[in-house]
Amino acid sequence: MSSQLLGALDAADRQTIIDSCDEVPLSLGDVLIEAQTVPKFVYFPLRGVVSTIARYRDGRTIEMATVGNEGCTGIGIISGGEHELAVQLVQSEGEALALRLPDLKRLMTELPSFKEVLTNYLQAYIYQILVSGACNGRHGLNERLARWLLQMQDRSGRQKLVMTQEILAEMLGVRRQSVTLAAGALQEAGLVSYRRGTIEVLNREGLEAASCECYAMVRTAYERFLPQKM
Repeated sequence: MSSQLLGALDAADRQTIIDSCDEVPLSLGDVLIEAQTVPKFVYFPLRGVVSTIARYRDGRTIEMATVGNEGCTGIGIISGGEHELAVQLVQSEGEALALRLPDLKRLMTELPSFKEVLTNYLQAYIYQILVSGACNGRHGLNERLARWLLQMQDRSGRQKLVMTQEILAEMLGVRRQSVTLAAGALQEAGLVSYRRGTIEVLNREGLEAASCECYAMVRTAYERFLPQKM
């Protein structure tokens, strides 16, 4: 897979960015950056998923957003700050392009198109968070789980997702028993297969129909903000 964000650049500028990056593995469970710290790198996932996590005093966590090949980490830096705003955790393994922070800042100055694409991505990312918040208050767990699985598949590039019920519960902000019921309903409908911590999407079209409209809203936003030139 390639970077959708970098694919919004023309070929010459895209290659300049790639030449400044190192390709690195994304290993499941790795914390790429802690909240309120200065990152050494900004990551552009090629395959895999990085979750932006809120961590509370009692140890509980909940997912605020996800980043895959459509985007990058470093939202705090892109928006003009000096620190990353939240924990960045690898939720699905894969590979990414790692760009050192000084190089990011230099290239944003040298290549106006790169800064423009990052600004467009920031708008799409904020929209994703707003839609997610509305979705959590408006739609049922079955619809939200279907949306989340579709997003994970899009961003990971995988048919099978390694995902325990505990992780699903934390990401969706619900009890583990509720995830069991929701995943069971999707499985009974023949949309997914769920066993031994692995979820396989069996019927992509059916899963999209079972999802709420929020999935399509976010996907359309990214397509609009980051039209591809590749």
